[in-house]
Amino acid sequence: MRITGVSLTNFRSFGETQTIDIAPVTLLFGPNSVGKSTVLMSLAYIQEILGNGHCDPKRLFSLGDKPVGGFRSLVFSQDLERPIRIRIDYETGQTVFGDYASEVEELASHLGHPFLLMPDIGGSINNGAIEIEVAWSKQFARAYVRHYRTWINGKFIAQVSASEDLKNTRVSELNTDHPILQPEANEEWLEEQGYSHTIMPGEYLTAFEEIIDGLNPNAMSLGPMKIPEGITTHSRRLGDIALTCRHGAIPLLGRHVDVRLAGKDIDDMEKHIDYLVVRDTLSQILVEPLDRLLALLKETVFIGPLRLIPGSDYTPNPYPDQSDWVDGAAAWDLLSRNPNRNKDAQALIKKTSEWLSQSDKLDAGYEIVNKSISEYADLGSHSDSLGFLEQRHVYFKDLKTGINLSASQLGTGISQVLPIVVAACSEKPGLVSVEQPELHIHPRLQVEIADVLLTSKEKHSYLIETHSEHIVLRLLRRIREKESLGVSVSPDDVSIVYLSPTVDGVVTKRINITGDGDFEEEWPDGFFDERDEELF
Repeated sequence: MRITGVSLTNFRSFGETQTIDIAPVTLLFGPNSVGKSTVLMSLAYIQEILGNGHCDPKRLFSLGDKPVGGFRSLVFSQDLERPIRIRIDYETGQTVFGDYASEVEELASHLGHPFLLMPDIGGSINNGAIEIEVAWSKQFARAYVRHYRTWINGKFIAQVSASEDLKNTRVSELNTDHPILQPEANEEWLEEQGYSHTIMPGEYLTAFEEIIDGLNPNAMSLGPMKIPEGITTHSRRLGDIALTCRHGAIPLLGRHVDVRLAGKDIDDMEKHIDYLVVRDTLSQILVEPLDRLLALLKETVFIGPLRLIPGSDYTPNPYPDQSDWVDGAAAWDLLSRNPNRNKDAQALIKKTSEWLSQSDKLDAGYEIVNKSISEYADLGSHSDSLGFLEQRHVYFKDLKTGINLSASQLGTGISQVLPIVVAACSEKPGLVSVEQPELHIHPRLQVEIADVLLTSKEKHSYLIETHSEHIVLRLLRRIREKESLGVSVSPDDVSIVYLSPTVDGVVTKRINITGDGDFEEEWPDGFFDERDEELF
């Protein structure tokens, strides 16, 4: 799965809805304090909601326990009357959906019962979106998820809603005209029912709708759907389907939906099979996208602007977690693992060292050396080998002098760029976000950072908050050249988004890039024009 867009409404400095297109390499530009880090924070907030159910968090763990002050501080203008809405668009890519397709067919065949065959939903999802709306309850003095909406293959498909007291949670809208909610052999079924080929959706009930209506204690309504503004779909609306959720409208994750329909018990096997068809279908369209998104967000790397320079007394954490990436400590922890016992560590050290040392890459003049104290001192086998002598350290071999140096003996720049390189060389994270990668880094290294990003764009997506013109210039050059270090590069691989402050909140604008590696328009607000003013 890969995130392709983030849309924010009433979140921190964002008022009216603004969308940030996420490409394999996305750069966020704009004045200081305009809200660039808000985009990164929105992902951490969604992770907190999905993973821990915290709609009113005081801190965000994935951002290194960053204090955020709760819902009042997160909502635009601190206006508790406004709901926060965050939408995340995604492509499935190599991620396989289908965890909630059970053995209904096998069970029905074994018992000799007919069953309704639905499309292969997991295999049909190419892209989608989820939107979470968080509101404040004055009556109960808490934030809760009021609505959860989901789209599949560009079409709205469902909405889950929660009452303010959280006692009434249900599927409030279900677009049964969506192609993946149309039963298999629907045309043949229409003929069997005696319908003509000219009948339009909304003029009849599909077999799937009939099953839901038969199991649902809530009566069907033929009134118009109350769907998000600007979305058009059919006029038919099923009755609300009661659903067990938590913290509002988020279904229980990691399991089939607990949908309150008749047929849950096996007393009536025919109804039970119908129930399983509905349960599995709703699980695949409502739960699985959230499962996949949460898994992706848990693997996301958030690298902050102030990164660690480990001293001689630094003790590596053998099990770094997501929050350890914020100050870059996780990168040093991963490089400190024993390469003699861990092939992944060996590969990571090798790749990172190549980026630092090779002339066609960063060419920083250093190789990485991972040694224990006993190895460094050439003590060989020692009786204390299980103690402090086996603690491993990361050194930098100066390629000119052959001397090994610690991180604290180098200039600040190497320690600041290292976490970015380690994240890029790692096989694990799917999304890497970095705040101000250019801090304390020479312009020559800044342009090379662009190559670090481009050459690993097939494994990771990058969301970069920056002011660096040098990174932009290298990206444009690689687009002109069509290839970077054996990797093809096109304008679609890069999204450059400019954020401007207004009295009504941040406004975003994607700066389009031509196939020749140039901008189609001028930078807004004269950004980067300072150089021309100083020269001329």
